[in-house]
Amino acid sequence: MEPIALTLGQKFEIEKFSREIDSSNDPQALRSIAKDLLVAWKQQQAASAWVLRQTYGL
Repeated sequence: MEPIALTLGQKFEIEKFSREIDSSNDPQALRSIAKDLLVAWKQQQAASAWVLRQTYGL
C-alpha cells in the first residue's frame, strides 16, 4: 500500500503555519492552536472510520 502523500499546496500550508507557530511568544495562543489541532485530528480519524464503514459495510 502506498503512503498518503501531501500535495504541494498542503506542504506550503504546513510551512506557513509552522513559521507562524515558531514566531509566537504567546503560550495561550500556542495552547489554543494545540487544542484546535487535537480536535481536527480526532475529526479526521472519525471521518476516516466513517469512510471505511461505508466502503466495507462494517
